[in-house]
Amino acid sequence: MDTLALQESKDWNPRSMGMKLLLLSVLALCMTIPSFFVSDLASERSQAAVHGAAAAQNTPSSRLPIRTVDSYRSVTRSLKYVLLFLGLVFLTYFVFEATTGTRVHPAQYVLVGTAQLIFYLLLLSLAEKVGFDWAFLIAGGATVALLSTNAGWIFAGRSQGWRALAVFGPLYMLIYLLLRLEDDALLIGAIMSFLAVAAAMYFTRRIDWYSARSGKEKVKAGSGPEFFQGLV
Repeated sequence: MDTLALQESKDWNPRSMGMKLLLLSVLALCMTIPSFFVSDLASERSQAAVHGAAAAQNTPSSRLPIRTVDSYRSVTRSLKYVLLFLGLVFLTYFVFEATTGTRVHPAQYVLVGTAQLIFYLLLLSLAEKVGFDWAFLIAGGATVALLSTNAGWIFAGRSQGWRALAVFGPLYMLIYLLLRLEDDALLIGAIMSFLAVAAAMYFTRRIDWYSARSGKEKVKAGSGPEFFQGLV
């Protein structure tokens, strides 16, 4: 694999990982911006569907069955948790990176975040055809498979891919419960966040974040400024 994407453990620098964690936090915030466009698209298509159904049935839109707009409403609600979703996925990859010593390029994190955003587009488009529940199952299953396979590629091991599957599978199930159990959504979201941070603390407990680089890093010529070289 590309030596810029993956490095041996001896070149791994916990101090640069601290900077990368900050970078990932900013990246997660930036990647929530496209979700607003998906939210607007969902709202527009929801209104068009309601008016179209009302005109076809000669029925006021306020008297249409709740099932008519439930799928769009569920997709819109899911977009409210996009930052939490991105943050948990990024945190999972970061913990994998910190515990395995395999270095991941920020561009690969961008691809992971892009896959998350495309998940919402799949969810919206499929919900129009098969309903929200089946749409979440199909889109979520495809995204979990993609992210887990990608983890196996990045961390150069099938076992890492299975571990990622064991993390992302339950994560998407919890997100689904978060969307369906509206009355307890805040409680579930708070518990998920707490457990995620607790897990990150546990798995990174032996890392000395102030330790110096154990070996001299080999950087390919023309790979970018020193600041970004320390983050990749």
